[in-house]
Amino acid sequence: MVLVARLGKTIGLRGCIRLHNLSDFPSQFKKGVSFFCAGKQLVIKAYNPSNRSILFEGYESVEKACELTNLELYQSVERTRKLCKLKKDEFFYFDILGCGLRIPERTLGFVRGIVETGGGYLFEVETDEALKNAGLPKIFFVPYADRFVSSIDTQKREILCKNEAYLILENS
Repeated sequence: MVLVARLGKTIGLRGCIRLHNLSDFPSQFKKGVSFFCAGKQLVIKAYNPSNRSILFEGYESVEKACELTNLELYQSVERTRKLCKLKKDEFFYFDILGCGLRIPERTLGFVRGIVETGGGYLFEVETDEALKNAGLPKIFFVPYADRFVSSIDTQKREILCKNEAYLILENS
């Protein structure tokens, strides 16, 4: 399951709830789409992107909607792939996490997190055991940019980097 949003406080008298989108795909929130929340399946009855409010079937009153306040919405990986269309050179976070980070000669580590910065993304990399034993840092960050990343193969679970990624590790 993939965390896609958090539900906030109720809005108005009809049972609408503030939606805090945690994904890059606001288009997935549309009438008839179902999500998982606290062991239940919720179906969207209405969504207003301008004020980020959402209404679920069966929760059309303030009292019922209050039951959902501060809960999280999840979607299955398969449904996420179906609902959210990627552009060229875009990947889902769950496909990148856990991938091995390599330069041609060796494995540097594996991606354990992704940090969004103002201008792009950083891969948070846990350093390979052999390199940690050689005195290099346990964690380092590699920018997701052409200067550092050559290719990403989610099928092989591998990110091929340029030697500049190793220099980042050495200087961390």
